[in-house]
Amino acid sequence: MMSATENSAVNLPHPESEALAQRWMQRLERAKDQWSIWHKRMAHNQDLVAGFDVTQDPASSEFCRLRANLIFSTIAAILPNIYARDPEISVTSRYPQQRLSLFCHTLQTVINRALLDANLKDRAKDAVSSAMTCYFGIVKVMYQREAQSDPMMAGHLHDSETHSSQLTPLHQDMHDPVAGIDQEAQQGESAQLIASLKTHEDISHAEGLVIDLVSADHLLIDPDIKEFCNLYQAGWMAQRIPMNRQEAQARYGVDLRGATPYNQPFDQATASRDRRLASCTPTLDEDQQICVIEVWDRRTDRVYTLVEGCPFFVREPWTPPRVGARWYPFFILPFSTVVGKLIGPCLVDLTEKLQNEHNDTRDKFAAHRHANRPHWIVSTDTAPETIQRHTQATLGEIVLVQSNGLPIQQVIQPGQNIPIHPADYDTSPIRQDWEQVTGLQDASRSMIAQAKTATEAALMDKALTGRVSEFLDKLKGWLQQIAQYVAQMLLQELTPQQVQRYMGPPIMSTRIIEGRSIVEEQPSYDWPELSKAQVFDMVQVRIRAGTSGAPDTLEKQKAWMELLPKIVPLIEQLMQLRAKGEEAAPLEALLRIIVKVFDENEDVDVETLIPKMAPPPKPEGPVENGLGMGMSAA
Repeated sequence: MMSATENSAVNLPHPESEALAQRWMQRLERAKDQWSIWHKRMAHNQDLVAGFDVTQDPASSEFCRLRANLIFSTIAAILPNIYARDPEISVTSRYPQQRLSLFCHTLQTVINRALLDANLKDRAKDAVSSAMTCYFGIVKVMYQREAQSDPMMAGHLHDSETHSSQLTPLHQDMHDPVAGIDQEAQQGESAQLIASLKTHEDISHAEGLVIDLVSADHLLIDPDIKEFCNLYQAGWMAQRIPMNRQEAQARYGVDLRGATPYNQPFDQATASRDRRLASCTPTLDEDQQICVIEVWDRRTDRVYTLVEGCPFFVREPWTPPRVGARWYPFFILPFSTVVGKLIGPCLVDLTEKLQNEHNDTRDKFAAHRHANRPHWIVSTDTAPETIQRHTQATLGEIVLVQSNGLPIQQVIQPGQNIPIHPADYDTSPIRQDWEQVTGLQDASRSMIAQAKTATEAALMDKALTGRVSEFLDKLKGWLQQIAQYVAQMLLQELTPQQVQRYMGPPIMSTRIIEGRSIVEEQPSYDWPELSKAQVFDMVQVRIRAGTSGAPDTLEKQKAWMELLPKIVPLIEQLMQLRAKGEEAAPLEALLRIIVKVFDENEDVDVETLIPKMAPPPKPEGPVENGLGMGMSAA
C-alpha cells in the first residue's frame, strides 16, 4: 500500500529527463567530491566546539566530554570584539558640488532600516562564529517579492501566501482513499491553517529584504576556483537545501518520488548525530528529506533548480530580474586567507591540539590527585576487627589496637602519597602558545592566571587589537559589500511611496512674509528618477569604522575631552568670518583634519559642525534685471 505522500504524487507530472540537467548533476557531483573532505572537517569542528558526546547518558558528566572547552570560550570572548551591534551605514556623494545631500540621507536611512528589519545582527554574528569554526561565514541576501517564485530562502517573510502554499498537499492527502488513520490528522492541520489565514487576512503579501544564514557545508563552489581572491569570479555557485519531500512537491508541482533521500556529506559513522535541517536516515513517511539544489550560473545569468536523483529541472531556468552589480547573492566571510589556497586555517584548527594537550594535562593531574587519597598501611598480622574499628573511629574516640607487643607504628601507619611535581602539570606553556595563536590574553577571557605589569598588559592589548583588527577588517569589507548590494537592490525595487514609509511625510514649515503666515512643504526624501548606473556613480556606501564592535564609552569620552578644546575655537572663528563674508575655506579644511585625526571611528559628521551661511531673502517683487519670481535668464 502506498503512503499518503506517494499517492498524492501520482497526480503530479513527472518531467522527462533533460540533457542540461544531467550535465549539471555531473558538475555538482564533481564539486561534492572535491569539497567532501572540507565538509567532513567542518562537521568535526562543529562537534568539537559543542563538546557533547551524544552516545553518553545526558544526565552523566561524560555527556560534556571536555574538561575545559577552551575553544568555545575563546570564540565567545572574541565575538563581542568583532560584532556586537549593527554597523552604521554611511552614504556620501562622490561629487561634492552636486546637491545630493537629501538623496544620500534618504538612501542611508533606507539601507539602515532595511538591514535592521532583516535581522542582520543575528545573521552576521552567526556568520562570524561560523567563520571561526567552519572557515567561512555565509549569508544570502535577496529582496522578496513573492515567496513562491523568489529564490529559495529559509528565512522568508511570513505572510498569508506562506500559509496558503501549505494547504495544497494537505488537501491532496485529505482526499486520498488510502490515507487511513492519517486523514483525520490532515483535516485537523488543514483547519488550523485556514483559521490562521483568516487571522492574517490583512497581511496578504509581505515584501522586503531577507537575509539568510547559509551553512558552510551547504554551498558548493565551482572547483576551478583555487584562490579566495578569485572567489566571485567563479563560473557558478550552488546552494544545497534539505527540504521535506511533500513541501518540495507542493512548491514545484512535480512528482519527486525518484529523489535521492538526503544524507549528510560526511561518513556514516557520524551520521547518527542530529543535524539542523536534515534527516540522516532515509524514511518513507511524509517527512522524508530530499536535497533541492539552487545553481547560480554567472556565465549565463541563469538560476537552475534541481533535486538530487531527478534528471530534470523542477523549475524552469530563470534570470533574476533585479540584483546587485556583483550578481551572486552569497556573501562569504573567511576567517583567514592563504595565498594560493581557497581555504585558510580557522580558529579551531589553530587551537585543537592545544586544547587537547591542556585537557590531557588537567585530566592526568586529577587522576594523580585521586590516586593520592588518604589511606593506611597495616601489618598482615593485624586482626580484621582491629582494622574495622580503626577505620570507623569517630572524633575523640579511643581506639584499642592489638599490636602483639610491637610498636604501634609497625602495626598501622598512614600511607605515603605519590609525589606531585608541579612542572609536570604546569599549563603555562600551553597558555602562552594559546595567546600567541589567538592573540587573546587571560584578562580578555575574564581570568588572571599570572599577574602582568601594566606595560605587559598594554602590549598584549595592542597585540589583541591588531589580531582582532585583521579579522575585523575582513568583516568590514564583507559588510560593505552587503550594504552596497542592498543599496543597488533597493534602488531598483522601492517605489517613492515605499520610501516615504521609511522617511515619513513631507516636512511642513511656516514663514512670516509681510505679516502673513505662509506654510511651505519641504520633501522628506529624495528618490531620483535616474538610471541605476548614474546613481551608483554619484554615491558611495561605506561602513563607519568600529561601529560593529563593542562600544568603548571611556575611549569615546577621552577622545571628546581632547577634541572639544580644539574645535570650539575654530567653529567660533568660522562663524565670525562667515558673518563678515570673508574667506573661510582654510579653517574648514583644518576643522576636517582635526576631526578626522581624533575621530578614528568616524562617529562625528563634520559637515554638521561647519556653520552655514543664511540663504538670501526671497525677492517679493521685480528685481533690478527685470526678472520676476519663478523666471530665470535664458
